[in-house]
Amino acid sequence: MSGRGGKKKQKVLSRSARAGVLFPVARMLRYLKRDTHHLRIGAGSPVYMAAVIEYLVAEILELAGNAAHEFKRGRITPRHILLAVANDEELHQLLKNVTIAQGGVVPKIHAILIGQRGKKGVAGSAAPSSNATASSSISSPSKLMSARKTAAKKTGKVMPNATPASSSKLPAPLPFKGKPKKADSIPDGSGGFLTLSEKKLFLGQKLTVMQGDLVKTVADAIVHPTNSTYHMGGEVGQAIQRAGGKEFQQEVDSLLKTQGSINTAEATICPAHNIAAKFVINCNGPTWKLDNAQQLLDTSIKNCLKLADTKALKSVAIPSLGSGRAGFPKQTAAQIILASIRDYFSNAKTSSLKQIFFVLYDAESVNVYTTELARLDG
Repeated sequence: MSGRGGKKKQKVLSRSARAGVLFPVARMLRYLKRDTHHLRIGAGSPVYMAAVIEYLVAEILELAGNAAHEFKRGRITPRHILLAVANDEELHQLLKNVTIAQGGVVPKIHAILIGQRGKKGVAGSAAPSSNATASSSISSPSKLMSARKTAAKKTGKVMPNATPASSSKLPAPLPFKGKPKKADSIPDGSGGFLTLSEKKLFLGQKLTVMQGDLVKTVADAIVHPTNSTYHMGGEVGQAIQRAGGKEFQQEVDSLLKTQGSINTAEATICPAHNIAAKFVINCNGPTWKLDNAQQLLDTSIKNCLKLADTKALKSVAIPSLGSGRAGFPKQTAAQIILASIRDYFSNAKTSSLKQIFFVLYDAESVNVYTTELARLDG
């Protein structure tokens, strides 16, 4: 019996099984021999290469799965992989020259290759703007009043008061219930402020509603709502001017001399002085009387975030923009601002911002922002 059987055959194990990795080690070795000019390759080189690639793939799939889950999708798409890579600093640095097909990024085409647009192109581009103007003019309060008066003269009947079309569909704010939490959990600190609500977006950015003094907020930058000539007459402007003194006034004067006045929805940035923040973002926000006020407020917020990204800032504190002298209904302004921030981070390939503070003072603004933040989709 012993002479017939001999030694038992051992099960053949692949190099990947012996190394404990899923990626093919033998194929890695073959590629290394083919692409490294036939240099000598150690036995452990393909093993380490397969392990590193396997780790990177698992990391990217985990982050892409989180993005797909936040978007409420059951399948990972190239867009989710692109967002996962762009949001991670190390992966973005490693794969900065890699193009992910169907990732949702518009390719850069040189202007000389596009050429002049024909008449059809010009007409096609002008059509959306005219439609937008028409739709925005309907939502203007002043034009609604004039339309009601004209109709009353023709029919002889007095029409009941109506709110603008943009605000008539807005849900009523819910009362804030519960005790506010202390801001001990805020990563970059905010003194004795009260954190009333907090929400995390799908790429990790945190939106926090707080009650307190904007000038005392510990953030990389605070937003100062102003006009085209950097007027400091608002509540936020007066507080910054009192704290910053002559040094901050000199910064504003130099901005006005070098860059001139700022148009509606544009923003500029300058160093802060004698306050907790490092920079002040001056934003010329729109007024509610303008026909396209909602679109301009959306652009204002996104321009402020772009400026913060150019300075590689990690946190920005924003007051209740638009709801003061600008005349926006507070709930409308809060909905536009929160949606603008969400859309900015959804469409941005990468961003240094990790924390957005909404620093409010009055109870009504706190109630509105707390309610709208709870309704915001991630």
